[in-house]
Amino acid sequence: MLTPEQIRRRAINRYEDFLRSLCTGESLFPLALFGSGLKSPKDFGGDRAAIESLRKSSKEQLTYGYAITWEQRNSRRMGMQNVPAKVTFPTQDDYVQFLNKVAEVAQFEKDRDLIRQRCPELVSWMGAKPLKVIDHAGHWDGLLNVSLHLKHNPRPNCYLRELPVVVDTKFVERHVGILSELLPVVAPMTVGTDSRRFETRFGFRYKQPLVRLRLLDQRLTEGLNLPANDFATPLDQFQDLPLAGTTVLIVENEMTFLSLPLLPKTVALFGGGDGAALLSTAGWLASCRLFYWGDLDCHGFETLAHLRKTFSSIASVLMDSHTFEEYSAFVVGTPKSQAKENLELTFDEHALYVHLAESGMLLEQERIPFLFSKRRLLDAISA
Repeated sequence: MLTPEQIRRRAINRYEDFLRSLCTGESLFPLALFGSGLKSPKDFGGDRAAIESLRKSSKEQLTYGYAITWEQRNSRRMGMQNVPAKVTFPTQDDYVQFLNKVAEVAQFEKDRDLIRQRCPELVSWMGAKPLKVIDHAGHWDGLLNVSLHLKHNPRPNCYLRELPVVVDTKFVERHVGILSELLPVVAPMTVGTDSRRFETRFGFRYKQPLVRLRLLDQRLTEGLNLPANDFATPLDQFQDLPLAGTTVLIVENEMTFLSLPLLPKTVALFGGGDGAALLSTAGWLASCRLFYWGDLDCHGFETLAHLRKTFSSIASVLMDSHTFEEYSAFVVGTPKSQAKENLELTFDEHALYVHLAESGMLLEQERIPFLFSKRRLLDAISA
């Protein structure tokens, strides 16, 4: 037999259908919940408690909620008995009060009417995803303000907090998820092809990450009219630097980056943290000889493999078994990890990577003596 809790779960399962009906104007009521669940009773004494529990939580007792349709059944032992045959919610008010969603549904209807009035393009979307309307209850005035502004002013080329809409300055940042669904429907002209982040997709400016460079050959500074031999530039400007055809050395550690020796026709890029991942957007790097020097640990080899997905010719330097064995006295312990499969590594690189992962060892690049690393770098770049 259905219990009140089972009825509640079945009623909740129909909640999205109910919200959808509020959008389409169709009515679900009276809403039946597939019978009472009471089969031919064999023990009316044992069923009586369940029947009484069902009655106490029904509209018959509470004045709202589900209604029970009763029917008479005859028992050889107990005689004629009234048992529940069907459970239904007669009206919308019965259903909503039973689920304790009176305020939520009232807000949904208010937001529904606002969307219909101000942005009829969203009516079909709302009917398909009514729970999304619930999720952003009370924020629809601001969401529509932003959506309609971008409909009439696509790709505004300003920062999110500069948008001239009557919302607080962090409103768009807090609602990028739902706006990513609304804007293609309401403001298709603001949708761009670059979907890596909200700002680039919808035509906003954003804070550019900085890429730091050192020019390890004085002739590059003089011949290319660059600001200095050590400078940081926003990513979008980095993509346009006149450095095609040079040798580029990407290093992971900042102090190593700062202490690199002079190297002919070579540019050093600081790729610490997530910096290396930013470099794939610079087309001029494809024409360069590329080297990567990272720590001898899992992270260093995984960064190398990630770069190699974009720059297949990139070579590692000072990330080999000879260097590791030569300075094994400087190795420190680190948590062991599971080596990843199918990384873009050479046979020797992969063998050392697996060894480092399984043994939990790390040789930081800044522990390698300067004279040794200088000689190896010169040999690699001069080869």
